[in-house]
Amino acid sequence: MLVYSSAWVAAGIASLVILVQHTMGLDYDRQPVLLVFFFALAFYNLDRIADSYLQPSPDSQAQAFFRHGWGWLILVAATVAVAVLLMQSNRTVLLLSLVGIVPLAYGLPVIPWRRSKRLVWRRLKDIPGSKAWVVSGMAAYALVPLPLAYAGAPIGPSAIPTFLFLFLFLAVNVHLFDIRDIESDRRAGVVTLPVLIGVRGTRRACLAMVWLAWLLVGSAWIATIAAPPPEVVLPWLIATGLVLSLARPDTPRGWYDLRVDGSLFLPALMIGIAQTV
Repeated sequence: MLVYSSAWVAAGIASLVILVQHTMGLDYDRQPVLLVFFFALAFYNLDRIADSYLQPSPDSQAQAFFRHGWGWLILVAATVAVAVLLMQSNRTVLLLSLVGIVPLAYGLPVIPWRRSKRLVWRRLKDIPGSKAWVVSGMAAYALVPLPLAYAGAPIGPSAIPTFLFLFLFLAVNVHLFDIRDIESDRRAGVVTLPVLIGVRGTRRACLAMVWLAWLLVGSAWIATIAAPPPEVVLPWLIATGLVLSLARPDTPRGWYDLRVDGSLFLPALMIGIAQTV
């Protein structure tokens, strides 16, 4: 239930709100944590329901989970929760959340595309090389502006290093899953980075993203601009290096689900430890 329902990854993404609140000096507020959790839950279940028909999973249990209605049940419950939370939010949060309509179309065939002199409908993630960047961009957008909007704080230049760090952090995460899904993506015609440049090339690209994230936050520290603190960045660098060395198409799917998505909890965990010590 944790993995197939996407509750595990949704909770991991929502936990990153704590990093934003800590970095930007905001008081802890559970409302943006809950909103991001339920929105991510709705997004992932809608995408997986669509994939069960358009790009079937090689995992027969996961395929059955979404084909037999559980995904729809979770999608409806998560959507209702998002609606309730938005009704309780302020106007700025509501306006920012309107952009959430875009990711809902991420896995659905809504883009008209002319192919072989006939019109076909494509998904947003069918755009070559766009899949991981779209997902990480949408998640980073939700993680940074929403907590600031809930706190009534301005969304200024000081939020840029945190946004870019999270964007790269999540892009590495999604590209690792694209390594796992390289064969199913290739069969479905979804041109991800591993399909374009291979597994080894993708691992090197992810390593470059890790170093770029390090350069960005390091520059922010030197300039005394708000950025994720060292006690968050250093463990993430170490953990990412370990998973990058082990990520292969034949690596067990459970390893990806538990360890790659599990790394999303690292920032909040390290913040909690640092505040306790």
